Amino acid sequence: MTEHQLATLAHPDLLARATSPHDGMAGPMTFADLAAMRRTQPLQKVRKNEKDLTATERSRLLDAFNVINQSGAFGKFVAVHADMGHHQHRMSSSPTDLGAQRFLPWHRVLLDQMESALRRIHADVTIPYWDWTVDQQVPVWMAGVLPTVVVPGAMGGVIQVTRSPGDQQALRQITSRIDAVMGVGDFNTFVDGLESVHDDIHVWVGATMSDLMTAAADPLFYMHHANIDRLWWTWHPTHQNENPTLNGDNAVMDPWRVTELTTRDIANFHYSYR
Repeated sequence: MTEHQLATLAHPDLLARATSPHDGMAGPMTFADLAAMRRTQPLQKVRKNEKDLTATERSRLLDAFNVINQSGAFGKFVAVHADMGHHQHRMSSSPTDLGAQRFLPWHRVLLDQMESALRRIHADVTIPYWDWTVDQQVPVWMAGVLPTVVVPGAMGGVIQVTRSPGDQQALRQITSRIDAVMGVGDFNTFVDGLESVHDDIHVWVGATMSDLMTAAADPLFYMHHANIDRLWWTWHPTHQNENPTLNGDNAVMDPWRVTELTTRDIANFHYSYR
């Protein structure tokens, strides 16, 4: 007697169930089906310019931020970024400074981890980018988004997000340097220029964003860094041999187990920019 016949004898309704649709898929569900599902790539995520978000997309993004803040997960991200032991920022004048080498790959992983946390609340949410070269003000719809964030750990506490942005002329002067940055050919010069612009925009936004210990408590931080990430993504295809020089543990974007090599291609994180 075949396995199919035995199963039918044991459970008269099994044949009907085995050949019926499963979650919208035509039956039967076989191990080959399961293997094919595992080979299927995750859905591509599209990070949009913040000004192009629909009202619904904005609402879901802010709701997701609120939920992970209330759960305490948001505060943990703030604590991770506040820990300079991760060497995620330039901390010396050396052109090969460890933090400068890790700045772009480390923050790419941070954004991916944050985006994953947000998508556990709303599966269609992605982190938009704030293109401050064009929209030279704090996005109007973000102006009132000033959460109170509880940060765990010895260096933690309660952060009430505030901003004190400068004027448009000041931001225009900062962002006018981007064309020169995008025109350089080597990684060290590129990242030095890009991080310098990045730093000055943190200062321009002011208050919470101007302090390394608190900056990541402002949701605008992630939109700012999405734009930095987008600019690296734009530059890299024509400079594919220009990458950070990291080895051993320095090439691991702690506290996550993601290597610098993995971060060179955003396809590994299944997102794109539009």
